[in-house]
Amino acid sequence: MVKDKILVIGASGQIGVELTLALRKLYGNNNVIASDLREQNALLEGTGPYVSLDVMNKEMLHVQVIRQNITQIYLLAAILSATGEKNPNLAWNLNMTGLLNVLDIAREEKIRKVYWPSSIAVFGPSSPRQNCPQQTIIEPVTVYGISKYAGEFWCNYYFQRFGVDVRSIRYP
Repeated sequence: MVKDKILVIGASGQIGVELTLALRKLYGNNNVIASDLREQNALLEGTGPYVSLDVMNKEMLHVQVIRQNITQIYLLAAILSATGEKNPNLAWNLNMTGLLNVLDIAREEKIRKVYWPSSIAVFGPSSPRQNCPQQTIIEPVTVYGISKYAGEFWCNYYFQRFGVDVRSIRYP
């Protein structure tokens, strides 16, 4: 049986740091590769491997997936709402290109699992505020929300068309 090797993209962010540390406890420090475009977060220093990685550079990403024998990818890199509204083209490009790069490489390299978070930003102002069901009014009002909604469709497409196992939740 092949031991899982996990790549966490966006590991220096708030969720990325906590997730990387938790995964390292479960899978072992050397089996979880932290990566980010930014410098390594101080909380990750000395806990396991770190690579500088731009998710928009498909070749660089592909090389790391092959070099590290990656079997699972957690894609956390994104431009969030406030920054995205200041630079919508950059937000759309990073959020969509990064996801599509990961999905393409996962298809090509037969990656076992891809984890990609969506967001409640897909809902919008007309959605119920309490106990919001999965099937409801969807009208995102930010580039971040629009990109997350489009990403949900891309993930479903890659699963239906190519069998890429993508798992996602809508974070609050």
